[in-house]
Amino acid sequence: MKSSVSIVKCQNYEEAKVLSALRQSIGLIGGIQNYVKKGSRVLLKPNLLFGKSPEKAVTTHPSILRGMIQIVREAGGVPSIGDSPSVGSLTWTAEKAGIKAVADEMKCPLVEFNRPALPPKGGGTTFKQLEVDQAVLEADVIINLPKFKTHSLTLLTLGVKNLFGCVPGPKKPLWHLKAGKDQKTFAKILVDIYEVIRPSLTLLDGIVGMEGNGPNSGRPIPIGLILASGDSLSLDQIVCDLLGISRESLLTNRVAFEQGMGRDPIDVLGEKIEDLKISNFQFPALSQPNWNLPGFLSKALKNALTSKPVIEGEVCESCDRCAEICPPKALARRGEDLVFDYGQCIRCLCCLEVCPEGAISNKPGWALRLVGRR
Repeated sequence: MKSSVSIVKCQNYEEAKVLSALRQSIGLIGGIQNYVKKGSRVLLKPNLLFGKSPEKAVTTHPSILRGMIQIVREAGGVPSIGDSPSVGSLTWTAEKAGIKAVADEMKCPLVEFNRPALPPKGGGTTFKQLEVDQAVLEADVIINLPKFKTHSLTLLTLGVKNLFGCVPGPKKPLWHLKAGKDQKTFAKILVDIYEVIRPSLTLLDGIVGMEGNGPNSGRPIPIGLILASGDSLSLDQIVCDLLGISRESLLTNRVAFEQGMGRDPIDVLGEKIEDLKISNFQFPALSQPNWNLPGFLSKALKNALTSKPVIEGEVCESCDRCAEICPPKALARRGEDLVFDYGQCIRCLCCLEVCPEGAISNKPGWALRLVGRR
């Protein structure tokens, strides 16, 4: 079935302008009444990866939350805000990100995702036992509010990837371990979560995005757009078009295509893609490009052919959050230094995600550096 994605310009986070752009973007795809009914329990799912100020472009901007709370209430819905941050409580993260102040002012509850539950209909195509938070299952409507950002593991974090935050915090490392070094397996996990949740509405905060070493340590970049769709997967494809990359460059798109999803035509409403092409956008160094080498050769040249997390000692503040979150426990303190065991490291880059100082970067191996010079 054909889906629709709207694209609306919005150059800054002035509240009145954001509210107007949100209304316009939702109006182009049918209006909020198509998604929210009177009395509906509406869960707003922003990107609250880490507690940083809105100017860092790590989290969905508070103005987006403010606007959506108002729009949902105008439709008769009962909104709440929920997520599972990588580090710290939801309350702490939301306070640092400027969202708690909005929630308090508008009397919109924050819902900590700490109640893992199996969906009644089971898991997705690949993983049948896939727990999400009970609050997600109890909501009548899920509105997905991702941030336009790069991601050193998945290339970008957009609509589909943002739903990983619906998995309660302690369960996330288990899924990284399940995927191990296989990025495609991790993409299958993300697509399964998308299948299970199927948010009613996705609105992408692309007013200021992030490029480079995302999702926590990249550079803010003005993009000036809000995108809306009833289908997260379709929205992700249109972002690839805006960036001038193939839709299959985003591994979640490729996995979805292979599973028979996301191949239907997409109507683009509002602004035209050809008028908005984003040039000179800096993508992250991906951990494991697919070289299609024989297994024995790939194993022997693993470190040369992949990127790996590296700690910049002069920036590190020795908070040890990276070691605490590492799923395979590949980080250990030796004296004053934190040292990686790259034999154990699965390149999930959870360490990079949670570093508050941006002291961890994803460094390419020598073979990748040679290719990059060509």
